[in-house]
Amino acid sequence: MYEAHFRLTDKPFKLSPDPKFFFESPHHGRAVSYLQYGLSQGEGFIVVTGPIGTGKTTIARSLLSSLDDTIVAAQIATTRLNPEELVRLVAAQFNIEVEGLSKADILKRLETYLYQLNKQGKRALLIVDEAQNLPAQTVEELRMLSNFQMNDKPLIQSFLLGQEELKPIIELPQMEQFRQRIIASCHLKPFDEEETKGYILHRLHQVGWDHYPSLEADVFGLIAKYTHGVPRKINIFVDRLFLFAYLEELEGIKAEHIETVMEEMNEELSGSLRNKPHLSDELLDADILRQDLDLQAMAAADDGVNGEKIRSTLMDVSNILENVVQRKIKVIRYLDKMINDKRQVLSESKTSEL
Repeated sequence: MYEAHFRLTDKPFKLSPDPKFFFESPHHGRAVSYLQYGLSQGEGFIVVTGPIGTGKTTIARSLLSSLDDTIVAAQIATTRLNPEELVRLVAAQFNIEVEGLSKADILKRLETYLYQLNKQGKRALLIVDEAQNLPAQTVEELRMLSNFQMNDKPLIQSFLLGQEELKPIIELPQMEQFRQRIIASCHLKPFDEEETKGYILHRLHQVGWDHYPSLEADVFGLIAKYTHGVPRKINIFVDRLFLFAYLEELEGIKAEHIETVMEEMNEELSGSLRNKPHLSDELLDADILRQDLDLQAMAAADDGVNGEKIRSTLMDVSNILENVVQRKIKVIRYLDKMINDKRQVLSESKTSEL
């Protein structure tokens, strides 16, 4: 919405992982170094863990974008797969036909495929995202896949990326053999204030930001505090902040604007940034909600329930509806501005043709 207005070449804070936006904080840089070290060794497991939104998938995408043609990579994002389902999914990701085959037959085809890669001077890499969803016996199946070898070298190597719940799975007593094959592991942490600033400026510079709108020095600390330094939450918040700056026609973003956007998002998207339940605008039907509360109020009155509590609830609902109206007004202002800009461009185009 705001990219053209601020003369940006792309959306700087989109949520989808994009290697060009990868920011090497000390922790993220270390994780990439471990992955690259693992690749150079050609064996063993690399395990990268971290809280939701700290950039594990972005690291994987950055790694995949840097691979040469001697490595054939596949990436899977897992659900709770049993060992056979995992084998089917892995084989399918390497374009091996699995329909109607037993697990044993699929393993034979996978082994043949890996041998063929080896003869071509290539090897396979499997990146398992969301690995915390895998049961222990399925993680053990990954170890069994690493037993495919030629000349004492594994034909397939696996990297596991997962949330913190992956750690206790790997630490189970029955996972001893798997642990012995982990050659490196690291845990991603949220950004501190300085890293948050570096992250925001890095993404902005990637899209040609020329300090319009300007960012006052004290806004970065507030953003780090509000988002807890989690990259995904930073993206959500700063994207909204730039939209706010566009709608309000700001040339610079100050601490007071951070506070305003914080308050708005606490009401609208608290679940996304504060880990609390929230009401989405898309799910809020104001008329039905009003009618339902009116019925509850009448029923409570009939039952002798304190009417003051009901009135207080209705007042809260009224405030929510008022905020919804204000947000809709801002969107309408944006659409009206966009239409006028388009009309001006068309008018200037016609004038130049004459």
